[in-house]
Amino acid sequence: MKKYSMFCYLLTAIFYIVQVSVLGYTVYFLAENGYTASQISILMGVFGIIAAITQPTLGYIADRKKNIDFKRILTWIGFAVIILFIALYSFYQRKIASGLLFGTIYLSTNNMSPFINASCFYYTDRGYNVDYGIARGCGSFSFAVVSYILGNIMHKYGARLVSVNGIVSSVLLLIIIIIMPRLKDDSIITKKDTKIESKNSSHTNIIMKYPSFFLMVFAVIFAMCFQNSDCGYMINIIEELGGDSSHLGLANAIAAMVEIPIMFLISKMLKKIHVKKMILIACAFYIVRAFVFHIESMTAIYVAQVLQMFTFAILIPSSVYLSDDMMQEEDKNKGQTFIGMAVTTGLILGTFVGGQLISIGGTDLLEIGCIVIASISCIFAILGNIVKKLALST
Repeated sequence: MKKYSMFCYLLTAIFYIVQVSVLGYTVYFLAENGYTASQISILMGVFGIIAAITQPTLGYIADRKKNIDFKRILTWIGFAVIILFIALYSFYQRKIASGLLFGTIYLSTNNMSPFINASCFYYTDRGYNVDYGIARGCGSFSFAVVSYILGNIMHKYGARLVSVNGIVSSVLLLIIIIIMPRLKDDSIITKKDTKIESKNSSHTNIIMKYPSFFLMVFAVIFAMCFQNSDCGYMINIIEELGGDSSHLGLANAIAAMVEIPIMFLISKMLKKIHVKKMILIACAFYIVRAFVFHIESMTAIYVAQVLQMFTFAILIPSSVYLSDDMMQEEDKNKGQTFIGMAVTTGLILGTFVGGQLISIGGTDLLEIGCIVIASISCIFAILGNIVKKLALST
C-alpha cells in the first residue's frame, strides 16, 4: 500500500516542479520575450480556451475506453512536454516562437493536471488508500522550494532558466509515469453510500444530473480567476514597489509553504466539514485576500500570500474530492476533467482579465476588479450549498 502512495506523492511533487515554470513565471518569462501584459492575456487566453475544450474530451475518452487510463494519457502528453521545453530553450527571445511554444506547454500541462489528481483515486478505488491531500502537499512543498531557488538565480541568469527547469523536471516526471504500476480493473471497490444526486442517474445531461456540483464548478472558476489575476500579475505589483524576480520567488515560496499543513490535513478536515462548505470557506477568504492585496506595500503582499492557506490550499484539494464524493464511478473521470476545466478556465479568465485591467487602469484597477471577482466566486459557492440542502430535503 505504501508503495502506491509513494508513487502518487512523487508524481505530484515532480509535476508541480514542472508547474513552477508553467504557472509560477508565466508573466515574467513572456515579458522577457517581448510580450506586453495585454498580449500575454490574449495569448494565454487562446491556449487556455483550447485546454478547457480538450480536458473534458480526454476525460470522456478515459471513461469510455478501458485500454486508455491516466497512465497512458500522461505518458503521451509527457513525451510531448519534454520536446516542447527543449524547443522553448532553443527559441528563447524569439517572440512568436517562444510565445506559441509556451502556450502549447501551458495547454499540455493543464491537460495533465486532472489525470495527475486521478492517479490517487485510481489506487484508492482499487483498495490501496492514497491520501490526495498529502500528495498535493508534496506538490506544494516542491513548488515552494524550486520557485524560491529559481527566482533567486533567475535574477542573475535570466528567464531562460524557466525552460531548463522544465526540461529536467518533465524528464523526471515521465520516468515516474512509466514505472507506475497498473492494476486490474476487477479490483475496483464500489462505495456503499449512495451519491446525493444519483437519483438523476438516468439523465443524459450531466449538468442536470449533478446541479450543485456544477454550481461549485463556477465557484472554482471565479476563484481561480482571482488567483491568476492577482497572483499571476504579482510581478507587476512587486516592480511598482521596487522589487524584482527574487521578491516574486519569495512570495511564491511563502504561498506554497503555507499550503502544506492544510494539504496534509485536508482529508481529516473533510471528515468533519462537508466538501462544499470547505469550498465556501475558501471563497470567503478570497474576498479577504483581495482587500489585503489592495494595500500598497510589500508586507501586504506577503500577508496576502500567507492567506493562500485559507484559499487556494483549501479550494484545490476540496474541489478534487468534490468529484469523487458526488459522482458515480462511470462519471468520475469526467468529473475530474470538469474540475480541471474549471481551474483552467479560471486561470484563462484571470490571465486575460488581469492583463486587460492592468492595460486600462494599472494595478489599482486590477485590485478593484479582483475584489469583484472574489465576491462572485463566493456567491456561486453559497448557491451550491443551498442547492445541496434542497436536494437533501426532497
